[in-house]
Amino acid sequence: MEVRSRVSRRGFLRQSALLGVGSALLAACQQSPAAAPAPKTEAKPTEAAKPAPQPTAAPKPTDATKPAAAPAATTAPQAAPAGQVKRGGTLTIAQELDPVSLDPHKSSNFSAVQGFEHVYESLTQYDDKLNVQPALAERWEMAPDGMQYTFHLRKDVKWHDGKEFTAADVKYWHERMMAKETVAPYKNWFDAIERIEVVDKNTARAVMAKPYPPLLATFAAMRGGAIIQEGAAESSNLATTAIGTGPWKLAEYVPQSHLRYVRNPDYWNKELPYVDEVMMKIVIEEDARVAALRAGQIDYAFLSQEGADRVKADRNVTVLESAKAWLTCVQLNTSRKPFDDVRVRQALRLALDPNEVIQKAVSGAAKPTGPVPTGHTDWFIKPEEVKYLKPDYEKAKALLADAGQSNLKFTILSSPQYPEFVTTALVMQDSFKKIGVNAEVQQLEWGTFVKQTGAPGFDYDIRITAFTFYPDPDQYMYPAFHSKGVNNPMASYSNPKVDELLDRGRTVGDSAQRHQIYFEVQKLLEEELPNFWMYAGVNIEALRNQVKGYVPSFTGRRISLKQTWVER
Repeated sequence: MEVRSRVSRRGFLRQSALLGVGSALLAACQQSPAAAPAPKTEAKPTEAAKPAPQPTAAPKPTDATKPAAAPAATTAPQAAPAGQVKRGGTLTIAQELDPVSLDPHKSSNFSAVQGFEHVYESLTQYDDKLNVQPALAERWEMAPDGMQYTFHLRKDVKWHDGKEFTAADVKYWHERMMAKETVAPYKNWFDAIERIEVVDKNTARAVMAKPYPPLLATFAAMRGGAIIQEGAAESSNLATTAIGTGPWKLAEYVPQSHLRYVRNPDYWNKELPYVDEVMMKIVIEEDARVAALRAGQIDYAFLSQEGADRVKADRNVTVLESAKAWLTCVQLNTSRKPFDDVRVRQALRLALDPNEVIQKAVSGAAKPTGPVPTGHTDWFIKPEEVKYLKPDYEKAKALLADAGQSNLKFTILSSPQYPEFVTTALVMQDSFKKIGVNAEVQQLEWGTFVKQTGAPGFDYDIRITAFTFYPDPDQYMYPAFHSKGVNNPMASYSNPKVDELLDRGRTVGDSAQRHQIYFEVQKLLEEELPNFWMYAGVNIEALRNQVKGYVPSFTGRRISLKQTWVER
C-alpha cells in the first residue's frame, strides 16, 4: 500500500459539494511510452547541488541494474558553481503523514520510507536520473547465469552506534526479511535470493534460487531493502527507533509530531550531508503547510495543485513540478463475494469515468493509467490505450444481471489523510448509483486504515490507495496478482496464464522479451480487473528560495536531501 499526495481540506469540501455532499460526511467519519503529465504552472528552478564525489564505480548499468531513465523534472535546476555549497544549519520540512512505524521491513506505507530513508541504506542507491549506484556495496559482480551476486562492501562504514558494518549484517537482513514472523510486505521482492553467504567480513554473496533481473534496482528502491544491524530486531523497537549507516542519525521521533535528524559525522561519504540537522514536522493539513511555508516556518512542503496555485505568486517560494510514479488504485477484495466474480468487477468498472475522477480528485493534474503508472520509463500502457476510458451504464447493468446481482451493497474504505482518495470514493459512490449499486463510503484514520486493510487481515470490500515508485513492473504485479503473491490473500485472484507470465518475467533477462511479457500481463489484468487503476499523478513540491540543490525524483522520495543546503 502506498500514498503520498493530497488535496487540502478546503479543496475536498469544494469537491464534495460538487458531488452533492458537504462537510458533514468528513466531520462524521474522521486513501509504447507516452509523455509524462504536462506541468500546470511554471516553476522558478532552484540551483542543483554540486555532484558529490562518486565512490568506486560499479559495473556499467544494464537492464539488470537500472530502470530506464525517468522523465526529467519539468523545472530541472541548474548545476551549482563550485564552492557555492554552504554547510551547516537546519532544514525544516513538512511531512504529510506520520510514518506509523519506522521498521524498514514490516512497513508497507510510503510515509514510513520517508521517515527512515535518510537513516538506513541499502547495498545500492539511485542517483537523480534513476541510475543504480554503489551504496553500502562499493562494487559487485554477477555470475554469467545470474545465479550469484558477489557484493564487495565498503570498509569504512560504521553504524550510528559506532559498530562496524560487515557482511554478517547483510546476511541478517535477508534472514529477517524471509522469516515468516516478520510478515514483510515486500518479501516477494527478495525471495529470489535463496541465501546470503558471508565470504569474509567485507564480502557478501547472494545465492539465487532463480535469476532476477531487477535485483540491483530493487535494493535501491528501499522497499524492504534497507540493511539493519545484526540483532537489531531483537535488541530494539524498530517501530520507533533506528540505528543505520545513513547520512543522518535519528535523534528523536515523536509520533504525530516530528522526527529530528542530526548529521552523521562518520558517514562514509565525507562530503555529505551538507546540513547539520533536518527537522521533519508532521503537518497533515495542506492549509497548515501552505501557511507555514509562507511564514518561513518550514523550508519544504509537498502540495496539491490547488496548494501550488495558492503559493505560486509568493516571491519567496519556488514550485517544482515533475513526473512521479503515483498510481491511484481502487483495490477490490477478490476473496469476498461478489468481488470474486469478474462480471461484477467489470460492471463496477464500466460505471466509472476516470477523467471525472481526475478532475474532481486532483484538479486535472494526472493522467489515466494502467497497472504500471503512466510515465514510468517505457513499461506502461499509453493513456489513450487504457481499456476503460468511458462509462457504459447499460453494459454494466447487463453484466450485473447476468451475475445475478441485484440490490448490491458494499463499503468503500478511504482515509481523510488523503482527501483525493476520499473524493475518488465519493465519485465512485455517485457513479455506482447509476447502475443500481449502493456503496457506503467509510473513512478511517490512516494508521487504522493501514492496519485494517493490510496484511495479514485484508479486512475490506473495496479500498482506495496508491502505489509510489517501484523499480520494475514485476513489483507492481507479482505480489498482488500471482497466486502465490504476498498481497494476494488466499490466492483470491488466480489466473494460471498470469502466473506463468509473471514467473517468466522474473527470469528472462532480455529487455524486449520482458517488455512483451509485462504488456501481456497488463492487458490480462485490465480485462479481469482485480484492481481498478485510475490515474498517475504529478509531483508538486514547494521550497523557500534559500533552499538550494534540491532535485525532484520520479520515485517521489527525497533522495537529494543529503545534497541540499540552506542559505540563511
